[in-house]
Amino acid sequence: MTNNLEALDLKDLPFLNKNLKRIDKAILQSLPPKNLSKISKAIHYSVLNGGKRIRPQLVLLMAETLEVDVSQKTIDLMAASGELIHCYSLIHDDLPSMDDDDFRRGKLSCHKKFDEATAILAGDAIQPLALEVLTTINDKRLMPEQKLQIINLFAKACGPKGMVEGQSRDIDAEGKNIKIDALDEIHYLKTGKLIEACVESICILKNDLPKKHLKAFLDFAKKFGLAFQIKDDILDVLGDEKTIGKPINSDSKHNKATYPSIIGLEASQLRAEKLCLEALKILNKLPYNTDNLIKLSKFIILRNK
Repeated sequence: MTNNLEALDLKDLPFLNKNLKRIDKAILQSLPPKNLSKISKAIHYSVLNGGKRIRPQLVLLMAETLEVDVSQKTIDLMAASGELIHCYSLIHDDLPSMDDDDFRRGKLSCHKKFDEATAILAGDAIQPLALEVLTTINDKRLMPEQKLQIINLFAKACGPKGMVEGQSRDIDAEGKNIKIDALDEIHYLKTGKLIEACVESICILKNDLPKKHLKAFLDFAKKFGLAFQIKDDILDVLGDEKTIGKPINSDSKHNKATYPSIIGLEASQLRAEKLCLEALKILNKLPYNTDNLIKLSKFIILRNK
């Protein structure tokens, strides 16, 4: 692979749709029956409403890259867990007391479709469900200490050292002129930690993975996660409302601290591209088949809609 930063189209990534079927099947099998209760209906509504599924895609692609010696079901359940954590965070982020967004992925947010209490409880249910899914993995090739490490990793990503702290700082930063380093830290906690966990969880499964390779994959995850967030901020200004699934300029309307508001659109785009290039260079230097990870990175970070 080269470091050419030309954007890719979905037609260039047929493996994403193939993976998506595995991901959605694993997620659906992890959920309570839809008609069990009002909460279960809200869970299905929020979890099965599309989305890019970037986090579980990273899990599957990392497993493919490192050729880890566990069952496909184990990988699928890990992928489902990562996406469930993400979905829980979106439900809570959209609440009036948080980011106050009425739409998510082109549909009414959970609290608008149902009610605020139901949305809170649905999010409360999905978070432990994500960790429960990991505990149900039954694979003779997965060592108990590896399983414990993975559960611990995902728990940290969504707890007070991860997205919860990131969301708190994000709210505190509204209407303030914060430094770029502070914004980077907000999004590392809020978005990057879970992306990093999806990558590191597969590294845990690779026996005798050199420490320098683990460090390289984690560096890739950090650059990918930050570039991903910068691109989201740019698309909130320039994106197509139907494609991004919510009104554009919603961040500025809520006085959110964003990369375009702090360093401008052009500088934001240049920084996203620089991070993308750095992430690709890391992957290119590793002695594994990282082609699909590279394609995913280009597709997500360089997309224009």
